[in-house]
Amino acid sequence: MPPFAKHFDGKRFYNPNSPQGPGVLAGLRWKLTTRAEPSPRFVYDVKQSIPPRSVDRTELRVTLVNHSTVLLQERSSHILTDPIWSKRASPLSWIGPSRRRSPGVRLEDLPRVDIVLLSHNHFDHMDLRTLRWLAKRGDSAFIVPLGLSRLMESEKIGPAFELDWGESKDLAATTIHCVPAQHFSSRSLIDRNKTLGLLQL
Repeated sequence: MPPFAKHFDGKRFYNPNSPQGPGVLAGLRWKLTTRAEPSPRFVYDVKQSIPPRSVDRTELRVTLVNHSTVLLQERSSHILTDPIWSKRASPLSWIGPSRRRSPGVRLEDLPRVDIVLLSHNHFDHMDLRTLRWLAKRGDSAFIVPLGLSRLMESEKIGPAFELDWGESKDLAATTIHCVPAQHFSSRSLIDRNKTLGLLQL
């Protein structure tokens, strides 16, 4: 893969030659000065599906679970992106954005998952409760942005492999390539862009 422009200054990652994401104060100002569109009082739930345990030799099956969670199935590997089955995208179980619909696939109906891809560390993309469940099941390897393996190890989630822009990893007869994307990372008010902001995989 081609080399990419430097995107780490020794402390934080950034998007080279691009506008940087707004800071915490800009986010608070936006939250305090705007009014969200009201949510509908009733939202039809999804009809949950049960993916097959495997697919035919030439088939690619794509199942949208919710948000950025997608199950990709081919004969050689099953890949799950940004899995979140928790009720809330939040560090706390009692507050934070709550899902309006059930996941399109029940967690217990997932087939084997060879590779889990995590694009970045926001709570609606990196759900530790779901990741711990997948790790405990024991059939998955995890691909994460640069800087996230320490959190994965502390939560006993693995094996986890970090990728930087331009790097690739062969797993389960599949090659995963990491290329640039514009975004930012954070899981608190003090860790903004301490890990790679976004993987396009």
